[in-house]
Amino acid sequence: MALLDIALVRSSTTINLDRRTPNIYRSLSKRYSTLVLGWNRQGISREVISQTANEPLLHLKLFNLKAPVGTPSLIAYLPLFWLWILIELFVHKPNVVHACDLDTVLPCYIYKIVFRKKMVFDVFDRYAMAFIPPKFRTLYSFVNSLEDLFASKSDVLLNVSDELQRTFVRKPKHCVTIMNCPHELDVPVDKSETDVLTLAFMGHVRKGRGLEQMATAVKDLEGVELVVAGQVTDRKLLDDILKIPNVQYRGWLPFSEALEVEASSDVMIALYDSGDPINKFSMGSKIFESMMCGIPLITNVTHDLIKEIGCGMIVEYNDIDQIKATIINLRDNKDLRTLLGKNGRKAFLEKYNWTAMEDKLYKIYENLLPK
Repeated sequence: MALLDIALVRSSTTINLDRRTPNIYRSLSKRYSTLVLGWNRQGISREVISQTANEPLLHLKLFNLKAPVGTPSLIAYLPLFWLWILIELFVHKPNVVHACDLDTVLPCYIYKIVFRKKMVFDVFDRYAMAFIPPKFRTLYSFVNSLEDLFASKSDVLLNVSDELQRTFVRKPKHCVTIMNCPHELDVPVDKSETDVLTLAFMGHVRKGRGLEQMATAVKDLEGVELVVAGQVTDRKLLDDILKIPNVQYRGWLPFSEALEVEASSDVMIALYDSGDPINKFSMGSKIFESMMCGIPLITNVTHDLIKEIGCGMIVEYNDIDQIKATIINLRDNKDLRTLLGKNGRKAFLEKYNWTAMEDKLYKIYENLLPK
């Protein structure tokens, strides 16, 4: 008899920097004994990790080896992380291993084969699309093929969108889309009566997320403020946008505090560089957070979803004039903001919430772990 039902394996900078992992853990731990294995590359304290997940991850074990973030040199550290995963899996012997992304799947697959257990391959991002420029065709193709191979060897393949799932050439019989929807939270809202339109950008401060475009668009606009919060990857970019008087940076915020800023804002921003292949297929959590908060969204992705729900304004990533005109339209039309926000909130309550995603997750594990 196994000592553990599920091991959830994630190699993000730290577990706290994504929304999906805590949601999955929270849901699975209601019904199954669940252990989270993660890589604390930045040496962040356990208290901060628990705080930013909004609820403590009670069964969390971290590989506390500092390693670079977002650079090719990280590859040299991966074998040590994989060895640590294997040891932990051999010790705890979970019935199912839930591997998050390509950089955790190799040791999880080895464990599956050696112990004849089940494996869920949860793809947050396709690695070639997210990290390898298409001009490196051979490497790009190899990584994509490797990801396809592991997907086909898994018992269940999870993806964040139907579009991302369709990019897999080889896949198992069971494929399920579980979107990055938030669960309902009682978020304090401080919407002071003011004529200033507050735009919220919550996420990594780096190129490719539309910060340069937004900062340029709001420059010289009266009655508009851009509020930025998140981990800083590009310090020069932050310094440049902070030269604009109506741009402010709130620092890196725990998830609950970031949601408070979002809910108290008038508009949320979710812009992604259209030159990155992954952005054509992924579906960011910010889209669903704007729905939960009942505020409109300015975005250049998920056109069909935004049009279907009527919860936001679609712009071109590099069209500064269009972005500026959209901001002015939302600033000067409160009724439009209210309508878009209500449409998003209605869609969240009816369909795009974590409770709906949780039901799909339970159906998967009911088949993998029959009583």
